Amino acid sequence: MESLRELLLFGPGPSSSHTIAPYRIALDFLSKTKDMDVIEYKATLYGSLAFTGKGHLSDKIIKEAFKGYPCEVIFDFDTSTPHPNTIKLEALRKDGSLYCLKYVSLGGGSWAKEGEKKKAKDVYPFNSFEAMKQHLKTLGGNDIYFLVKKYEDKGILDYSKKLLGHAFATLEKSLEYEGYLPGRLHLAAAAKGIYQRAKTITDPSERMEMLIIAYAYALSEANARGEEVVTAPTCGSSGIVPSLLYYEYKHNGAAMEDLAKAFLVGAMVCSFIKENASVSGAVHGCQAECGSAASFAAASLCYLHGLSIYQTEYAAEAALEHFLGLTCDPVMGYVQIPCIERNGIAALHARASYLLAKNVSLSRKNRVSFDKVVIAMNETGNELPTDLKETSLGGLAKLDI
Repeated sequence: MESLRELLLFGPGPSSSHTIAPYRIALDFLSKTKDMDVIEYKATLYGSLAFTGKGHLSDKIIKEAFKGYPCEVIFDFDTSTPHPNTIKLEALRKDGSLYCLKYVSLGGGSWAKEGEKKKAKDVYPFNSFEAMKQHLKTLGGNDIYFLVKKYEDKGILDYSKKLLGHAFATLEKSLEYEGYLPGRLHLAAAAKGIYQRAKTITDPSERMEMLIIAYAYALSEANARGEEVVTAPTCGSSGIVPSLLYYEYKHNGAAMEDLAKAFLVGAMVCSFIKENASVSGAVHGCQAECGSAASFAAASLCYLHGLSIYQTEYAAEAALEHFLGLTCDPVMGYVQIPCIERNGIAALHARASYLLAKNVSLSRKNRVSFDKVVIAMNETGNELPTDLKETSLGGLAKLDI
């Protein structure tokens, strides 16, 4: 399995597969053509990238990558491609010839040339929860972070701290934002109002839940504005994990180093989903984005609070299992409805999964493993209609709002 750095990125929203990956793809193409006397670039977007590209700002980010050159972005709604997030880039040279490459956006900001599975090399000798447990057993350990420390580079903990620092700073800034989110939905930002009301709630449990929701809204709204967020594992689900960890940091006094370790452990668990299914809404629907993020968050909370590996698996499995079949149907192609509210709901869902693991797991052993739920998620995603996988053609996106 590849490095956790490939899952955890920091970049512009509103969609890791529609902004971060296209930007990285365009830069790769630019590096290959910089000595070719190029006079113009052309990008053709297919599938989900075409149907939601305007709302996801794909054309804007691609033109930014090719800044200084004429660049045309075409949305092809008719051509079928093997992968739903396909980009064709063309460079027109002075002699009239064309240089062309096709790429695919794999989800979470990852990308590859068409026909390739992935770009990054493997650093872990396992790619599933069960294989990880067995490997840890052979090493005589019982701490998932031990494996992160063993196989990642020495700077991984500082990298995790840096990402959480970015996420927390974006969250705090967004809690002060007033106004409307970009686009035709004319949706008012709500995080500040939710936060102000949450602080006045006297019931401790309700106050905690509404603060977490406010934090998730803040990050999701920042993402909708195209601000830089952390993929955990995607931009569209970027409010879920950091909102819970920020609550632990701000209200429970959790140390940043402990949070950073928990963040990496959760990312390890989420990487098993990426390896064996997908974290892309265009591939498997929102179960792959908010479902994966909820699983990530639940595992992080378990590690932060000292739960066992069995309980960590229990929480991650519960979080993913109960989001199976979740569709990705952004209204008008914007990562706003239902995405922002869904981040708040998923954050609470992740915390509930952690509580199940902490308490229910002591009374009854879970019969379904995390790996089996990932298999079910993959099969469910394959069976979901295309209209319900980030195309804005079905589900909520069909409603007159």
